[in-house]
Amino acid sequence: MSKLHIVTGAPGAGKSTLVRHLGAFPFATVDFDELPDTDGSLLGIDITSPSAGAVWPAYNRLWVKIAAMLLRSGQPVLVSCPLTPGEWASASEGAVDAPLDVVWARLDCADADRRARLAARGWETGDIEDALRDAEELRHEVDREFTTSGRGPGEVAAAVADWVGSVRGSPASAGPAV
Repeated sequence: MSKLHIVTGAPGAGKSTLVRHLGAFPFATVDFDELPDTDGSLLGIDITSPSAGAVWPAYNRLWVKIAAMLLRSGQPVLVSCPLTPGEWASASEGAVDAPLDVVWARLDCADADRRARLAARGWETGDIEDALRDAEELRHEVDREFTTSGRGPGEVAAAVADWVGSVRGSPASAGPAV
């Protein structure tokens, strides 16, 4: 089975933009934000608002299963999500065929860029501060970083694709920021 590559990042890092630019590369790429409808629902259940927190563990477990199915192709798979390694491990517990060979990277940006991006989306100040705290937490949990500050999405996508290619058969490594 191929490696599962997970690119995590707090809101505003550029995960959804990155995914749109990875289609030209020879691996499957999916994003946690792709399953819900535009209103934030999945199968008629709102799963994207903070009040839906009780269903998030089940949603995370669904993504573990989706990743396992995609890995059956024998090709690398990249999942873009906001999870920590611990949250992914919790979702994987007891899951049949849970991917065991997982390598992590973090998509990040300068705090000022995150503030501006989220404000442009209409986020409230308190929610932006929560996203900044989430980003700081991820910085301590995932060493491998790809920054989107001062870089175009195509450039970031190429760097991520190089990372996916470089770790295809090798142990997980925590390289320098790119």
